[in-house]
Amino acid sequence: MGPPDAIAPEQRAAAIDAGLAYAGLRPSQRGLVERYLEQHPDGWKNCCGSSCDPCVLTIGLAVDRARSLLGLPAFASAE
Repeated sequence: MGPPDAIAPEQRAAAIDAGLAYAGLRPSQRGLVERYLEQHPDGWKNCCGSSCDPCVLTIGLAVDRARSLLGLPAFASAE
């Protein structure tokens, strides 16, 4: 798979839908997955321990699944 901008919109949408289902998120939470799909997780994937619903770790499951289905590479560690 090529760079994110080379992915067909319908393919991106299907991968996000699959990620939502995989993580048990509602379709109304689609924007959360879309927002983080191309952002490095070091900037957002940190649980605060406040029992948020959904927790960013759950959103992260959806994002990781969608990225995998799209053939996007894993992000390098920011360390």
